Amino acid sequence: MNLENSKTLLVGLWNPHSKYSKTRHNIGADILERLIIQNSLEIQLDKSGLFKSGTLIIEENRVDVLIPMVSMNKSGEALKAYLKYKEISLENILVIHDDIDLAFGRLRLKKGSSHGGHNGIKSINSHLETIEYFRLKVGVGRPPKDIDPAAFVLSKFYNNEKEEVDFLIEDSTDILKTFVIDKEAAIKEASERRIIDVV
Repeated sequence: MNLENSKTLLVGLWNPHSKYSKTRHNIGADILERLIIQNSLEIQLDKSGLFKSGTLIIEENRVDVLIPMVSMNKSGEALKAYLKYKEISLENILVIHDDIDLAFGRLRLKKGSSHGGHNGIKSINSHLETIEYFRLKVGVGRPPKDIDPAAFVLSKFYNNEKEEVDFLIEDSTDILKTFVIDKEAAIKEASERRIIDVV
């Protein structure tokens, strides 16, 4: 098997500044980080300083992972810089990010949808000049009426959500691995994800 020809790119969005650690907006990179740790992969900072990246193998498939090292609203700049020297088809790119229009704990995997007001996705759409790539949207819930959505996504998860967040990250990494092998199966797996109420 020619591993170079079976390449997938997984991109986890976040704000790299430490003050944003474990916030709702960083869930995309937190999910990708879990996959990186599972595979004992050390990702390297590019000489441009725009991103960290590395390569792992999932069931004989070569998978590149990319974490931008720029602010969320410049994510597209990092991705475009990475793709400048890579030949990866759009249908093999999966961007993982938070979504306030999805109920907390829900997942949706799809290709070619609108940015929904997400600045990281706006930036990627602008720099790639297309929306025809896959996205794993991770539901972080709607903000209460008295909280600005921008402030909400930059806040940490509530204490009563934290246990579920860990399950959510674990389930999402499983979906990433499925995506590498079978995109349709991954779409189905994401759509069927539900929060299990513990009584």
